[in-house]
Amino acid sequence: MGGAVPWDERIRRRFKLRDLDTFLAVVSSGSMGKAAAYLNMTQPAVSKSVADLEHMLGVRLLDRSRQGVEPTAYGSALLKRGVAVFDELRQGFLDID
Repeated sequence: MGGAVPWDERIRRRFKLRDLDTFLAVVSSGSMGKAAAYLNMTQPAVSKSVADLEHMLGVRLLDRSRQGVEPTAYGSALLKRGVAVFDELRQGFLDID
């Protein structure tokens, strides 16, 4: 995979909060299988969600091993901003309430 793809309309239309949520669950649980159980999804569906994000962004987000997963530098950047996205959404819902 090459360098990161700049933010544009193509990514904006294709990016799914569900995939971001899945990615965050994988990182926090340390494995695709644990994230699948937590999200009530199959492990292949979790793997596909992360692979779709990686393909869309053009970077590897996770280092995978038999011991589990660790975010790459790109994954750590997405993790940091992803947490902020959900914090902002949560605050927006509280504002509406």
